[in-house]
Amino acid sequence: MKILASILTLLFLYAAPATAHDGTAHKHGLTIEGAWAPHTGKRTMSAAAYMVIKNQGDSADALISIKSPAAENSMLHESKEVDGIMRMEHVHALSIPSGGTAKLAPGGHHIMLMHLAEPLKRGEVFPLTLTFEKAGDVTIMVEITGIGGPKK
Repeated sequence: MKILASILTLLFLYAAPATAHDGTAHKHGLTIEGAWAPHTGKRTMSAAAYMVIKNQGDSADALISIKSPAAENSMLHESKEVDGIMRMEHVHALSIPSGGTAKLAPGGHHIMLMHLAEPLKRGEVFPLTLTFEKAGDVTIMVEITGIGGPKK
């Protein structure tokens, strides 16, 4: 399984543009910026990914699913405080209004990558396919950074 995931990741790396997370305009006016995930330890089974999605299109859209060869399962989650305790809940869709922005950031909405194919290593990238209700599939590259995110 790890070998297959590694091969798929390498194929994606050669086929996908390296700057897809740096403001490239996609279908229906969507722009995805600053996609990153923190590196993980050897025994870590999950990680989160973050980014900013801008909708400069004429109509609202919604992020409805996520997939990546880097993980067996990928889901949209939201962290929020309930009765003084931080909880993470699965979110079925994230709406992005026309002219609006959705920020996926620590402490809020984020993508959970569960059952990682292999540890995420700082300095590497991996593909992530975001499926939108109207724009369809948009594949981006996610930069693996330190825990605090990319350095500005």
